[in-house]
Amino acid sequence: MRIWNGYGSEHSMNLILIGQFQTVAEARAVTERMKALEALAEAEWSDDDWRSRDERMPPEISKALYDMQLYDMGRSDVDAYALDHRVTRDGEKIRIWTDDTEIQGFLKVLLHHGAKVEIFSRHNWDGDANPIASEEDANPAAPSDTSDGDDGGSD
Repeated sequence: MRIWNGYGSEHSMNLILIGQFQTVAEARAVTERMKALEALAEAEWSDDDWRSRDERMPPEISKALYDMQLYDMGRSDVDAYALDHRVTRDGEKIRIWTDDTEIQGFLKVLLHHGAKVEIFSRHNWDGDANPIASEEDANPAAPSDTSDGDDGGSD
């Protein structure tokens, strides 16, 4: 896994993607596919050339994607698997945690295999897609003035 080092707002996205499959076998197959893509990305993106990586698709990646029948994936889609992320499976659901905004490679694999996908920020939602109470919800302010503007006085 590579730790991203640079400047940009995408560093703290704290995203979670949930892919819901019809069967456990489908979810298991996608988990294995993602492990294979991570290994491929790690092998092709070495520590000493990440700052000036070649944007062209290396033949090894092209062949591997062809063998996996992932014809619509590009170099940057595969590169996302080398960055900091975590994939877990619970039955028919796959969860992917990432701080990066480049999630298209994950989406392509999930959708290619027939997943129903949810994407949200863990800043506002927990790992099960339930809202996280805000500070305002935890400490409500004084009741707002609900008067109709008539102060009962004369003009």
